Amino acid sequence: MKPLIPFILLLLVIVSSCSKPQTGWTKWRGPNGDGVSTETAWDASKLDATNILWKKDIGFGHGAVAVLGDNCYVTGWKEKVSGKDTIGEDAVYCLNSTIGKEVWKFTYPSDKRSFPGPRTTPVIDGNNLYTLSWQGKLFCLNAKTGKEKWTVNLIADSLVLNDRWGICPSPVIYNDLILLNLNKSGIAINKNTGKVVWNSERKNAHYSTVKLINFQNKTAGVFMCDSLINIVDPETGKILASYDKDSDQRMENDAMVTADGNLFVSDELIKTDGSTLKLIWKNDTISSYFRVGAISGGYAYQFSDNKNKAPFICADLQTGTPAWSVNLGRFGAVTIVGDKLVILTGTGKVIIADAKPDRFNVIKELQVLPAEDIERNWCWTAPTFFGGKLFVRNSGGDMACINLGN
Repeated sequence: MKPLIPFILLLLVIVSSCSKPQTGWTKWRGPNGDGVSTETAWDASKLDATNILWKKDIGFGHGAVAVLGDNCYVTGWKEKVSGKDTIGEDAVYCLNSTIGKEVWKFTYPSDKRSFPGPRTTPVIDGNNLYTLSWQGKLFCLNAKTGKEKWTVNLIADSLVLNDRWGICPSPVIYNDLILLNLNKSGIAINKNTGKVVWNSERKNAHYSTVKLINFQNKTAGVFMCDSLINIVDPETGKILASYDKDSDQRMENDAMVTADGNLFVSDELIKTDGSTLKLIWKNDTISSYFRVGAISGGYAYQFSDNKNKAPFICADLQTGTPAWSVNLGRFGAVTIVGDKLVILTGTGKVIIADAKPDRFNVIKELQVLPAEDIERNWCWTAPTFFGGKLFVRNSGGDMACINLGN
């Protein structure tokens, strides 16, 4: 029996590792692109200053944090002095999630402009990390070393138009494609080579990120252009259905998918019926401009832009009416973890509350990021939650990681 013990132990290790596949919060809005985590091994009461693992200045930017294994990935912009010149530089950071130590950093020149820094969230796919600059440079990096594999310049190569706010949609991976919500109905890039697979008519850049959905029993992408919503075959770029929100506002919010497969976008519920998209209801009092929310139990939780008061709202998706609303200040973002709301207010406070429609019940709150100089430090980037750790950042470069795990 004794000679078999090492073999049995090895077998147990292999089985254990196979039963726990490596997962992560590898892209914008998490594993399913919906801003929802199903993790249960965490404790909201641990939201305390003593559980802040680390803080770091990552530079100006607006992209969220991607996490895989022991590392997290994020981007930021800083100025540095080079000889007699001061130059701008974007950086892609790979940080150890537990201690915040830099594993590697990849940099490239970047102008300052208004609201400086990258707008998009990196996406991890296997050994590759894909990141997109506001100036239209799409990079493929080795996720372990930060070494550049290939780059394509979408604007310089005349693949897309520039925009006053820069390139904002985060990359989304589908099979061998990188899908970007740019032009009239999107563009697809081969993730292995950087070559264009398909493109659409050039239009001004857009701000929402592609949402993958089930449409006509096949995977399709939701692409937005101005007030137009297009359902697109991701393999070919063919438009399968369209819907015009008939709004004077450009679409800057992501689509959310309800439990029965309908689309909720800002202030409208849209039925995906056969080959057409039909309006179910519209309520502009719950409208959210660019801070996408999340759905739980038939209710949407999001920051509204109603009359510039920007209340945080719980909206009944059956009727479009608010179940409750509370004033948490301007801007802010939310992620749902299990049955809890994890909210980052515009002034850097983290609030954990019940995701319930009966009332807004706060469990714990903590000022995590600086509240001063708020015009520099707006918080509108959605929190990332993975492995019991909460990652938050502001536009000025302050980032923090909080351990909430059991």
